[in-house]
Amino acid sequence: MHTRMKIVCLTILLNISFNSYSQVIPPTNNVDTVREFEIIRGPSMRTIFIDSLTTLQTISGGAIIKQQTTLFSGDSVVINPTTHIVEAFGNVHINQADSVQTYADYLKYVGLEKTAYLKRNVKLTDKKGTLFTQDLDYNLNTGIGNYHNGGKVINRGNTITSREGTYYADTKDVYFRNNVDVIGPKNRIKADSLIYNMQSEVVAFTGNTNIRNKEVDIVTTQGTYDLKSGNAFFTSRTSVKDSSGRVYIANNMALDDKSGNAQLEGNAIVRDSANGFIVTGNQIFLNKKNNSFLATRKPVMIIKQKDDSTYIAADTLFSGLTTFVNNNEMVLEKDSAIKDSVPLNPNLDSTKIISGDSVSNLRPPGLVDSSKIIMHLIDSAKSRKIEMPLNDSSVDKQLIVDSSKMISPPDSSGADSLRVDSIPMVRDTIAIDNKLLKDTINNSDSAVRYFLAFHHVKIFNDSLQSICDSLFFSAKDSVFRLFYDPVVWSGRSQITGDTIFLYTKNKKPGRLYVFEKGMIVNRTTQGFYNQIAGKTINGYFVDGKIDYMRVKGSQAESIYYALDDDSAYIGMNRATGDVIDLYFKNEDLIKVLFVNDVKGKMYPMKEIPEEEKKLKNFIWLEDKRPKNRLELFE
Repeated sequence: MHTRMKIVCLTILLNISFNSYSQVIPPTNNVDTVREFEIIRGPSMRTIFIDSLTTLQTISGGAIIKQQTTLFSGDSVVINPTTHIVEAFGNVHINQADSVQTYADYLKYVGLEKTAYLKRNVKLTDKKGTLFTQDLDYNLNTGIGNYHNGGKVINRGNTITSREGTYYADTKDVYFRNNVDVIGPKNRIKADSLIYNMQSEVVAFTGNTNIRNKEVDIVTTQGTYDLKSGNAFFTSRTSVKDSSGRVYIANNMALDDKSGNAQLEGNAIVRDSANGFIVTGNQIFLNKKNNSFLATRKPVMIIKQKDDSTYIAADTLFSGLTTFVNNNEMVLEKDSAIKDSVPLNPNLDSTKIISGDSVSNLRPPGLVDSSKIIMHLIDSAKSRKIEMPLNDSSVDKQLIVDSSKMISPPDSSGADSLRVDSIPMVRDTIAIDNKLLKDTINNSDSAVRYFLAFHHVKIFNDSLQSICDSLFFSAKDSVFRLFYDPVVWSGRSQITGDTIFLYTKNKKPGRLYVFEKGMIVNRTTQGFYNQIAGKTINGYFVDGKIDYMRVKGSQAESIYYALDDDSAYIGMNRATGDVIDLYFKNEDLIKVLFVNDVKGKMYPMKEIPEEEKKLKNFIWLEDKRPKNRLELFE
């Protein structure tokens, strides 16, 4: 038979013999019931008198006692009713209202503070996760537990270890400190400190942190990361390296793992070594699955090369991949960092990232997908009836962007010219199915990278500089297409026109083609302006410098300051012809040849009429020329 007993604070227990039972004096009305211990089970009990003020109650054989809604059990228990301290030895178990269960080999419980000091093989579980340690201080009243000599939490496949830690029963948070290591089904995290929530599986960290999985390698010092969804929000300088080897860095960053979107804010950098470019800007959206990006707020792209990298600045930069269908290159409708980007918002919404809600449907207002942007450029060009020669065997006959209505470059068909409106165009966006999209992204043979830059475009490298309103570049043919009042400078020469194609080889200028309103201005060392204008201009470079140019038109015209054998100016020749060939050396125009229907007049240097010194539409734009690469970052 079990005898139910109560031990009352400040009450002297009666002396009882071993294996006998007696009733504890019941409490008076003014006794604090919070301090009471009720013996639920006590097969073997005895009372030990320490002195006149201290009496201990011992229970062995599997003891169970109770304080309010909390049950304590162990192989043996010692109760001090004077100090309200309980010690339990062997198979210790604390059942806190069937919510938190704690186990250990040893327990010292201070009833006045409701604090349990547990040692050896300690385990705490709350139906969400389990904490393991060898030394735990746990306050049953506040639900806060601390360990100081190493601990481990296992929760939903995640195992987290640290030197020190604090458990919060109310919020299901665990604060880990010193040598934190998280091992999960998908992730490995090492951190100085972090807070882990056992319900949401979200970690919040401060201090040096490294997050690794098969998709990304992240280095940061502050933010949150959802172990379940892979979504993240970082509020300190963060570096991410994805599975393709691309690195992106920013002061603030949000990642959506499901869609592959990332939003970078503040001194953002995207470094793509495989494709040989770096992008900087104060705001960059990118998609690591589609390998595309959109950069705004003073973006600059650097196309890397060994000796002379090319820098491109614009209001907006965009890059994506294309695929080929029936030998025509298509812009992928689903490959759009604009369309599928996370919110275009300087105040990143971390709650949506952390909660795992998809943010891929939050499209920035006022923006359109890349194919519509290209379409806008091409429709404008088409309306001007641009003609292009087809006499360059070095360029494959290939539509650059079919669904986006891009103009074809010259080819070897033998035809003299081809009007844009004669090219067969696909009027509607071509639907690309998921399998084709996936195969394109993963197949380097079929995927081609292209770049768009629009509004206030500037280009700089040591051998060539340029400005225009809009630019398109495809890695398929390495041609920069410059739209809307483009200007190209090389050495002391300036080239303008309606549209300019700049062909590169090994990332260096090899040839340029100007159609409609082409003009070359070469400023001599003495300050004179050689000028040649025509409908089209073909130019070639050697070692990054202009070597030869051909101007065609009806009629092509020129102003050329001629030199004698001693390099002294003898006069100005103003002439017209069907074709004008120009030869350069060390950035100087040294020879001009006219072909067919040549007409002209030579003026001695002292007799040149002022009105004859400039061709129609002459303009010298040196003040707009990018002077150095740093200028593009301003």
